[in-house]
Formats: sequence, C-alpha cells, structure tokens
Amino acid sequence: MEKEEILKKLEENNINFLKLGEVTFIKSQNILYLTFLYSEENYNIMRENKIKIERLCKEFVGIQNLNYNIKFIKAFLDEDRLKNIILEYLKNYHHFFYTSVKKIVIKQLENNFNCSIEITVSEEEQEFLKREILNYLNSKYFYNFYLDVKQVQDKSNLLDEHKNEILDNLTEPTLVAKMKVNKIENIIGEVLENTCYPYEFYKNAEESVHLCGNLISIDEIEFTKKDGETKGLRYALKVKCLDKIFNASLFPTKKNLEIIKTIESGIDVIMNGSLDIFGNSLSLKIKSLAKCKIEDYALPKREFNKEFASYKIVTPQKYEEISQINLFEEKKVVDYLRDNEFVVFDLETTGLDFAIHKVTEIGAVKIKNGVIVETFSTFINPQQDISAEITKLTSITNEMV
Repeated sequence: MEKEEILKKLEENNINFLKLGEVTFIKSQNILYLTFLYSEENYNIMRENKIKIERLCKEFVGIQNLNYNIKFIKAFLDEDRLKNIILEYLKNYHHFFYTSVKKIVIKQLENNFNCSIEITVSEEEQEFLKREILNYLNSKYFYNFYLDVKQVQDKSNLLDEHKNEILDNLTEPTLVAKMKVNKIENIIGEVLENTCYPYEFYKNAEESVHLCGNLISIDEIEFTKKDGETKGLRYALKVKCLDKIFNASLFPTKKNLEIIKTIESGIDVIMNGSLDIFGNSLSLKIKSLAKCKIEDYALPKREFNKEFASYKIVTPQKYEEISQINLFEEKKVVDYLRDNEFVVFDLETTGLDFAIHKVTEIGAVKIKNGVIVETFSTFINPQQDISAEITKLTSITNEMV
C-alpha cells in the first residue's frame, strides 16, 4: 500500500490539505496506524472533515475486522528550526555527512521550504544524502521541501594530512537506540508507542514526541491565566530518564482532573506530547500518559582506540614578552604559586546550563615561576547553534567554530 495512493483517494474527495506521515501495521494487535500531518491554518477544516477522512481511509484499505488508529498532528516549522532539525538528523544518523556540512541556507515561502546544503562530499553521496533528508522530512512535517545539495571544496588540508590517523583513532559512530517499555496502562489519553528515544537525544523543540522515565514527583500548581484574573491548574512533573531529569506539564480537564489526582510518584511512565524550550531546558507538554515498565537500557558510549601522541591541529605556543610584569613578586603570595608550574584556563560556552550547553572556545596560559611561558587557544564546534545573545557576549559566531 503506497502513501501516494491514500492521498490520491483523499484528494479525489476534496481532501487536499494533509500529508501522510507514517503508516504502521502491527500484526499481533491487528491494528493499522495512520498519521496525518496538517498545518496550523488548516486546523479548523481538519476538524470538520476528521470523520470523513477516517471513513475514506477505511474504504480505501477495505480489510474487514481490521482495527484502525488514525492520528492528526499539527506540524510547525520555521527556518531556524528546520535548520536545527536537519543538523540533528545528520548528527544522529549520518555523522560523516554532519561533519562535512559547511553551510545550510533555508528560505520559507508559505508552506514551501527551499533548503540549500553546501557539503564536501562526492556527487554520489550528495544524491544519497538528498534522498535520505527528504524522506525524513516528508515523514515528519506537513510542508513541501525542495532540497539542493552542493559540493564545495574544503579549503583546509589538515584533515587530508592526518586522515589515516584520525580514522584509526575513532570507532564508527554509534546510533542511539530506542528505549523499550511494556505493561502499558493508559491513564490520560492513549499512548500508542512502546518505544522512545531517551530524553537527552533531543536538543531542540519538537512536536509529537514520546518520552519515558521514572516519575520522581507530581505537584499541583495554581496559576493566573493571560487575562490576569482567571485561575488555572497545571501539574508539574519531574521525570528521570536514565541519568537526566526533565520537567513536564500536564493541564487537566474537567473529565480527567480526578484521575490525575490519583497519580503517585515512583512509577515508570511513558508520555506523548510536544517538547518546548522553557528557560534553558526542554520541557514536555503532555497530551497522553501511561503507566509502564521500562526495560533495562544503557546509552551506547563512543570509545576511542588510543590517544594522540601530540596535538595535530592546534598546539600550545611559546610566549615571551620582555615587558611582562611578574605578578608574583609580592611577598604576600605563597611560595607554592611562585615556585610551581601551573595552567590557568578559561572557557566560552553556548549558555550556562551544563546539561544542555556546550563549550565553544578554550583559552589557557602556562605560568612558570610567576611568568607566562606558553599560551593556547582553540575554537570548538559545540554541535549546536550559538544564539545571537551569546555571540554578543563572546563575539563568537557559528561560522567561527
């Protein structure tokens, strides 16, 4: 059964505002899962035609005694978010291509995104990369994507110079496997997945994700709504997924308020919802939640075969300055600092939260007998965007790293 055939059936019946994200058939449960994507401006027309769409899908498949689970997901994107999504996808699934990307330019015109990627790979690899990225984006988001992959020359010959040594030193990148759960007992809504990526897999806001973990706490919080008068309730959850603790929010309705009040901490849960950035971390806005049992899982670790005998790309530099003042001539300074050799270093980062932010620059000076004898500095690719605010503070841009 081809996705295009289902969409053609819908278009023949004047349903032309949807994309089909994923189609999954679980034989053991005799259930066909269909996920449709729609843009925010088509929310009302989607609701009006929801029953019609479900009926047309069942007519098209035409299998008796088959159970259906049809989901409608609002897919939101803008230029910056799409750029981050492409980079995260390459980082996690095609690490070689990720390290070869030189520039990504994205332009949005209504529901169309024109993406241009400059990369240092062969023509054959360009076609493969284009196909993989388009398949991924078309399965996740409503919009139309047009992708152009251009080959550019790498001006630096350092990689070629040390290619064999670098390849010998690194193992193949390890893909992050999904966590598995069983014994699912729905509490709020219906959780349809029994696998999910660990929380630390996600670096950016994203619609419709599944997360699992151990529920550490759940607290009822009263808040004032935007009108400044109406009071509302939300439940703040803290969940531990492997070694990471993240926040989640659950907004009750009249129908499920009493059920939510019965939820106790200490249980394993799997949740579906949208990830949004609050403060400096990603928080989950819960749509559905279920009790479960999480199977044993360990994050794969990337290992190194050996250490380099010496620096190949950046090295400490000798430092001499005749006019340099010896800061340790003061008698009050302890002998330990004056008589020993040590290094003072400074870091620049993409933010202040150690759990999600990364280093962008290291600077260091070696001090011997109270005098600077060597200096060292290097930019570091943090593998995440440097915000305009951080660039203003540190003068470090994405291009510099």
